[in-house]
Amino acid sequence: MLWNDVVYVLLLLFSIAIGPLYRAIDGPGTKQWAATFLGFALVLCVSGTAVVHPIIIVIVNAVIITNLSWKKCHVTSLYFSFFYLLVIFRLGEYFGLPEPPTHTNLVMMILTLKLPGLAFEINSAATAPTDDAEGVNSDAFKKIRFMDVIHYSFAYIGVLTGPYYRYRTYWDFLHRPFSKHVDPWPLTCYKLKQIAAFIALFLAVNHLCPSDYTQTAEFAEHCFLYRFFYMYPAFAGFRLRMFVGMVLAECVCQMSGLGAYPVSCQPVSGLGPRDYKAVEKLSADHETAKKEVQDFETVHNMNVWEVETTPFVRQTMKVWNTCIQYWIAMYIYKRFPYKSLRTMVTMLVSALWHGYAAGYYFCICQVPLYLPFEGICAKFYNQCEKDGLGRKAWGLFMWWAKLTCMAYLGVPFQLLQYQEIIHFYKSLYFSGHILGLVLYLLVRILKLFLLKRPPRTEDHKNK
Repeated sequence: MLWNDVVYVLLLLFSIAIGPLYRAIDGPGTKQWAATFLGFALVLCVSGTAVVHPIIIVIVNAVIITNLSWKKCHVTSLYFSFFYLLVIFRLGEYFGLPEPPTHTNLVMMILTLKLPGLAFEINSAATAPTDDAEGVNSDAFKKIRFMDVIHYSFAYIGVLTGPYYRYRTYWDFLHRPFSKHVDPWPLTCYKLKQIAAFIALFLAVNHLCPSDYTQTAEFAEHCFLYRFFYMYPAFAGFRLRMFVGMVLAECVCQMSGLGAYPVSCQPVSGLGPRDYKAVEKLSADHETAKKEVQDFETVHNMNVWEVETTPFVRQTMKVWNTCIQYWIAMYIYKRFPYKSLRTMVTMLVSALWHGYAAGYYFCICQVPLYLPFEGICAKFYNQCEKDGLGRKAWGLFMWWAKLTCMAYLGVPFQLLQYQEIIHFYKSLYFSGHILGLVLYLLVRILKLFLLKRPPRTEDHKNK
């Protein structure tokens, strides 16, 4: 494991360990300042002089959010944040700026989502419908001051890598009673045991099947089948590494109490409670709130079991880094005006957010090419009898196809550099692309003969 990964894990473990002490602090103002002090200290620790970048992006956004109209602040914040991340921060070396540390990049990535996300929440609150069941226009947005933006940005909870959580979730954490009445340790303990297993598996897989091995002459001497199937364990190592980081980040939120909501309020990842009126009602009745069963679904960012078992790429994307997916879906996908281009633009924004390395684009921007094949297979899958042999067979086939697709695209995400990616694909004779095209043509042909067509309206009338 790289030294950067060791530092990252240690800082997250520290953030988890101070959770019980932080939850014991009384008063929203004191909790705000304590979280901000700790968060800024963490950012300063990993960034050094590069801390100037997070400071600039936060201060400028605080000015935008607190001074511009709700009609303009969200677009202005979005454009400025991505401009600063993509041009000033990531291309700073061309302007004579020193290269920032790796962890500062993670800090900047999450701030680039949180700050425009807050501006979008303000915009949505101003145009919320009268019957606002989800609490879009909650008390959190009655008056947002300059320092509120600073506190939200630098709170130690999620400052290093996320998960993304809304400003309303942060405000509820400070002003609602739920975090005081939840015991996060059982769930956190369970996840820490998972993380220990993930780390052990990662160390073993990364030692036996590192992605860099695909660039060696020794790898090229193996037979084609060895080279093809090597991508499965190589991609498994990548998934395990991501599981460790994201589940640890969830534990930080849990131990601080952020994201705790009663189950009866129907919380979902990213959004929070669907029934926000129930939140407001329970907040006024502390005795009833104490008796409510709570969960941390709002900050549940990585559903490991579903990532590994679902046969659908679309579903895998939804349960992988779920809170980030929520942000992208709400503020990019749904708001982009041209529906036919939404998927590709969303993928492009996601790749840009990750960086300029070729591997991000080879991985993320090729996913839409797989979706037409999956769409046809899903129709075969859905027309089969539930729990029947046919559905199980299609499910197993789609699970293998999904895993192959993600491994074939995932290895470039690890290699990053264009020449290394092309060398890897050449060693496989671009077989993943060829296999994908052949399978797509095959299911297109099968669709003509095997796919059941729904009865037409006229047929129903005749009957």
